[in-house]
Amino acid sequence: MRFFSVFLILVLFLTACGSGNQNILYIETHTSIIKVGERISLTAVATEIIESPPEWEVYELDGGTLMRTSGNQVTYIAPSYAGTYRVIARATRLNGEKVRAVQTIIVQPQISIEPAFVRVAPGETFAFTAKVKGVDSSKIQWSVDEYDGGSITSVGMYTAPVNPGLFTVVATVLTDGRPTATATVQVD
Repeated sequence: MRFFSVFLILVLFLTACGSGNQNILYIETHTSIIKVGERISLTAVATEIIESPPEWEVYELDGGTLMRTSGNQVTYIAPSYAGTYRVIARATRLNGEKVRAVQTIIVQPQISIEPAFVRVAPGETFAFTAKVKGVDSSKIQWSVDEYDGGSITSVGMYTAPVNPGLFTVVATVLTDGRPTATATVQVD
């Protein structure tokens, strides 16, 4: 029984201590979700003195770029294609132990509808265009918000209802986060 108690205390102690490098280095940013081509600032924060400023890298090939690759603060520029990417900061503790922090960044596509407003007659058709950056345009889903607001095809061809009103056409990108854009249709 005594051996078991000593063993249990040792296991609890080692579990509490961990490997010694947990939470030594972490990355701060105001957001981890950005759009294609946008920039964000990343700051490496060490909870103890480290040997030198961290070295940075983007883990995925074509996963974006860094304005510089060393220092406590860097600027990440999102790639031209939506996805999930990782930025890694590496540093060395004074005892020589290597530590790292990883920040996952979700890059969402940009979407807009042209035109943003259109006036049509009841029953008339109109072709909307979705402008997207960062994803294949085949990943767009079209819809009309209002139940009686007309209909729209998978390629953006809108058919107005017979009743007048103000309606909303929505284009949704079928990716993580499902970014959307809207256009207003006035039927009269």
